[in-house]
Amino acid sequence: MNCKPIVTYSGDTRLFKTLEAHIVAALPADTAEWKRSYGRPVKNVRVEAAFQPFDAKALEKFRDGSWSILNHPVLHVYVTECNDVEAYRASVKEEIDQWLRTLNGYNVTDWMILLVETLDIKKSKNILPRTTVLDKIRVDFASKNGDRCLSLLNHSKFEMKATESFRCLLQRIRHLMLTGYNKNIVKYEELIRSNRENRIQENWNFIDYFLLQEQLAFVLEMLGQYSEALVQYDELDALFSQFILNSVYGEKQKWLHIFDQPLYAFHGISLNPVKMNETRKKIISQSVNLLEFRSYLFERQCLLLDANGKPWEIAERLLPFLFSTLREIEALKLETPEGALACWEFVCALEVLNLCDKVQESKDIHKCSQYSAPIWNLAKDKLYSLGKQCGLLPGFTPTSEQLHTVVHLSAGMGDTVPDQENTLEVDTKEKAKPHSPVRKPKKSATDSLKEALGSNQAFTKLYLELSELAISTYKHVSRLRSARLVGLDLGNFYITLNEPQKAVVFFTDLLRELKTESWHYLASQTLLELASCYQKMEDSVNYTKTCSAISCCLDLETLVRTFYFDEFLKSLKKLQELRNVDIDALNVVAVLDDHFKIIDIAIADTSIIQDDTVAVVLRIESNFPREIFCEQLLLSFEMDSKPAPDSPSSQATATQPGEPLALLPITVHLDYKQDQSLSCASVACDNKAKQPVRRTSSTRRKISPTQRTDFTNCVASEKLLLQPGLNVVSLGTKAKRVGTWSFKQLAIQVENVEFLSESLPQGLPSFEIITKASSAVLNFMNLIAGVEQPVKLIISGGSFRFPKDASIVLKCSKNLKMRLAGTIVGDEKPGFERELVVNLRDFQSFEERAIELEALCDLPGRREEKPIEQKVTLQVPWSRNEIQIPLHFLPALIASCRLHSSGSRKFLQVILKGVSDHKLILKDAGMTCAAEGVTIIDINPPSQNEMVMSKTLSISYLYEIQVEALKAESELPVIHVDYRMKFADSNLPSDVRYYIPYSVTFDVMDYTTLFTICAKIEPSELCRVNSVCHLNLRISKVHANPFTDLMYEVLADQNMWVVVGRTAGVISMEEVESHSITLDVLPLAAGFLPLPNIRLSKYISKSKTNDTHPRLQPFPPGQIYNSTKSMQIHVLASTNAEI
Repeated sequence: MNCKPIVTYSGDTRLFKTLEAHIVAALPADTAEWKRSYGRPVKNVRVEAAFQPFDAKALEKFRDGSWSILNHPVLHVYVTECNDVEAYRASVKEEIDQWLRTLNGYNVTDWMILLVETLDIKKSKNILPRTTVLDKIRVDFASKNGDRCLSLLNHSKFEMKATESFRCLLQRIRHLMLTGYNKNIVKYEELIRSNRENRIQENWNFIDYFLLQEQLAFVLEMLGQYSEALVQYDELDALFSQFILNSVYGEKQKWLHIFDQPLYAFHGISLNPVKMNETRKKIISQSVNLLEFRSYLFERQCLLLDANGKPWEIAERLLPFLFSTLREIEALKLETPEGALACWEFVCALEVLNLCDKVQESKDIHKCSQYSAPIWNLAKDKLYSLGKQCGLLPGFTPTSEQLHTVVHLSAGMGDTVPDQENTLEVDTKEKAKPHSPVRKPKKSATDSLKEALGSNQAFTKLYLELSELAISTYKHVSRLRSARLVGLDLGNFYITLNEPQKAVVFFTDLLRELKTESWHYLASQTLLELASCYQKMEDSVNYTKTCSAISCCLDLETLVRTFYFDEFLKSLKKLQELRNVDIDALNVVAVLDDHFKIIDIAIADTSIIQDDTVAVVLRIESNFPREIFCEQLLLSFEMDSKPAPDSPSSQATATQPGEPLALLPITVHLDYKQDQSLSCASVACDNKAKQPVRRTSSTRRKISPTQRTDFTNCVASEKLLLQPGLNVVSLGTKAKRVGTWSFKQLAIQVENVEFLSESLPQGLPSFEIITKASSAVLNFMNLIAGVEQPVKLIISGGSFRFPKDASIVLKCSKNLKMRLAGTIVGDEKPGFERELVVNLRDFQSFEERAIELEALCDLPGRREEKPIEQKVTLQVPWSRNEIQIPLHFLPALIASCRLHSSGSRKFLQVILKGVSDHKLILKDAGMTCAAEGVTIIDINPPSQNEMVMSKTLSISYLYEIQVEALKAESELPVIHVDYRMKFADSNLPSDVRYYIPYSVTFDVMDYTTLFTICAKIEPSELCRVNSVCHLNLRISKVHANPFTDLMYEVLADQNMWVVVGRTAGVISMEEVESHSITLDVLPLAAGFLPLPNIRLSKYISKSKTNDTHPRLQPFPPGQIYNSTKSMQIHVLASTNAEI
């Protein structure tokens, strides 16, 4: 309803007329904050206004309490253009006072005084008036409400300066209008509440109350509060429904007699404003019937929901509205022409669907589709019932009586009222919005129904269109079951049109859905419909399959099943005749699960040797009503493949039917509290396969079986007679290929019909055809060189047939020998051999035998822990090719040599370190040198002749090396010394223990002492902490050498010594035999402190090389001897330590 808030004006009417157009146009351009009462949320709203001259008679009803919130002014404005204080006192003051007294007499407090100022800038430029007219007005009339008095510069004379004042005027008008509305709504709600509380009185009328509360809904709608306006209509709807319900079980209200009139007019809902205004006039005059009143109430709700951007809620409310209205008609026992309510429901449904079709947003389209799908179905059902009543179904011709019924129904529906006010706007929107021509009917709902009732062709066209739309909408929202049920109705309709080829599509989809959800009885009824269609189509193949399926439906009567079994046998003969004519005709493929039930598949032996017989016992139940002869029965099996766990193939096959059940990766998850007590226990399944999704039309169960698997490998039986009920069949074939096999598909051939199973029972056992290859491997732990190591030779016979005197030959690489463990020849164990023969006497197929061996790898003289690579070559009887097995040995011990000096004497330290966990006994250690002029002196004590060494223990031997003075280092730059000893495993008993020789060669270089270093601390008195002492260094040349320039460095521990001055320097030994250096050092701690370390290096200047900077080169440890390296000096504590 198009209504605006009323604002009255008084005072200078001519002046206000000049402002009215600007105010009316600018008022709704901006929003204002509306603060509500009773803690209601604050809203930003736009307001409009309709200005009227002030009339005191319009306020009479407000004082009496019978006022209308729509016609009641929300604000009263007094306008004056008085700029002189004297003129104001003379006349204007009295007029304003008279106007306010009139308003106060009617308890009206929503007013505003507007002063339009026209200033003479030339005269008032330098004169500031003491009191303005606005100040006087505020003092006289608005001492407490100063904001209700406002001044405005004349817009026509001061356009630039008047803009700001005009903006303030608009804000003030919006604020005062909303304040007035807030007061009026509160008073009006009290009026509504008091009226509703009087509903038990005899003279109370719901129509009057409806019009009263509807005005509040109009106001809220006008302010843009559509949800609150909708609440008003919902309350009226609920109240009306409660009155009708009470009338059934109690006394009927007098005002309900208004709705007792017969429903000869059954106009559907229409969102046409003209039609809605006509209905409202009928409501006011109390000449409306129940359908018109209910339609008007729902129309108002639809408009508010559409304005609030919730078109899907209109569709959601439609079906409850229709059903509740029909129940109310039954409760009031209203006289209704036959078919009238169906027409009314159809028009309502189509009108709402047209409204939902205008939705553009994708999210709104999906919501609308969820609720519009059943509406399409409802419209289709109502149209069908009307077509049946009027004789418009296919194959019928309307009689004269039915034609009269069509005329009466068309008259009762009325004519479509054109919306002349919004025609241009609607056309513009329709041009801008692209719509599907199928989903947008070009005509109104009433015209579409009238046209459909006019002829059989129009009825058929509209019914098919509605059915297709219902199916597609149901599918769009994934309600496939409902879509199939609509398809059932459509299929039956196509049968009446004598188009069975179209009906078959919908019956097949429905049958697929019913079988998937195990609705067996409904599926059998659908099969009967399909059989009738195929018979009309003369489709022998599908008719044969359908007859066989019907004969196996246990939900049907035995006579029906027997009849179709006979039809099945007749069809088989016809198919055989066709095959005789056309030899290339394909066999008929049917679903085995619809005719037979596989109870169990048992295999005699799950491990079968190649070329043996695979024997299988099949327990199968026949659903045919009589015995049936089978040409052959085949059960295929395929080899199992083992793809990678994360490969797509493994994930795909993991969920296929017929696969053996596998354990799910279930893990236990325990949650503990802070005090370590159990809080929650759960299980989780970490399955990387695709999660189950909602089934769509593409994932439904297939009516035709899956593809025929490869029956190259299968167990079979021929010429069988299967009785109704349980049958036990023995199947067999020859085991040919080696591998693990699983059963895949069962096929039963009945003449030209082949029944294929879609899946086999879960948990079927797989069987294995074995012909395993023989193998020989060496099993060992960490191998240690130099010690006997246990090695296990594991032989797997597989399917190879061994001769009685079979043997395996083991050939070892250099430095590796082996022998059989535990064998004793005479009183001793046999020796280790590089080539070992192992007898395999009486070795059987598929036998596995482990032979204990012992390996011994020679221990070479090594200084590192690198593994020793060896290999063993096996000559086996089942293969001409040799098998090579690599072995890696860790050394039992390692040896290293260090050169030490003591003045001019030289010593060699040999360090033996255990690597393995074996304890070794060492003895007969010695060192020799073959070079002339070199003497090795053993200075080890005799008690060290035999020692035990473990992994955590190192053993050292010390030897002095003497070189003749005549043999210069230039003649013997490298001296080769040989170290030898014997070792044995301490774990072996002493009586069987044997020692293995061990030797290693060391190279001795830089063995001549070139320089000696001597250091000495000389304090002034006593060496104390924090007292400076002299460090005297003396560097002496022992043998002539080419190194003349040397660099010394004093390396002191910073926690013990501080070197005062330079800590390094370069000296020349070219012309002198020794050199002395004195440095100042400061001890930092008391006690026996080691002397600072002295490092001597070769100094190579840049002039001797091509380098840009001089460089240092360290001496080998054998060429420098520091005589005071391990010397310590006693440092006393400082005398002033307390400081």
